[in-house]
Amino acid sequence: MELLVFGAGGRVGQRLCGCAVSDGHGVTAFVRDAARAPDGVSVVEGDVTDPGAVADAVGGHDAVCSALGPTDGTDLALFDTGIENLVAAMEASGVERLVAVAAAGILQATPGRLRLDMAGFPETERPLAAAHRAVYDRLRESALDWTLVCPPRMPDGPPTNHYRIAVDYLPEGGQSVSTGDVARLVYEAAVDGRHRRERVGIAY
Repeated sequence: MELLVFGAGGRVGQRLCGCAVSDGHGVTAFVRDAARAPDGVSVVEGDVTDPGAVADAVGGHDAVCSALGPTDGTDLALFDTGIENLVAAMEASGVERLVAVAAAGILQATPGRLRLDMAGFPETERPLAAAHRAVYDRLRESALDWTLVCPPRMPDGPPTNHYRIAVDYLPEGGQSVSTGDVARLVYEAAVDGRHRRERVGIAY
């Protein structure tokens, strides 16, 4: 299988690429700085806000994974622009499968309300969650075969393979999950085709 990974230089992206490479899949890492690309992958240097660069990268892949996340000073508007570019490129090239990491704030708190819309939702987390809600809304409008993997706090660490998942909700009492376990679920969903057009909460 040929996978294209956006955000491949980040904490989740590095581990995601490692999972795919170790299982014998072809991986193309789309990164802003080629020096941050993991070992064993093909590298495309570019920016997800550049529609031409995204369109050039998508073709020829079986699935796209996005582990894009904010760094200090990141303009969260990149998520709006990035998802528009990804959807356009994938629909134009016929690549249907997209698995992306998103904030747990876009999961349901109740059947009628998202976690980020609840009064007690942390204000510091609200901007990122709102940016990911825009991604979720755009994907629901698209024809893509998407999955959003939604963790709470993500300490860096290897996969344990002992996490819990829940469709549309965060597993009850879940507070954190390692970057390795998030990467593993993204990878497995991309390869196995599970959780089609669903949000998946993941936590210990």
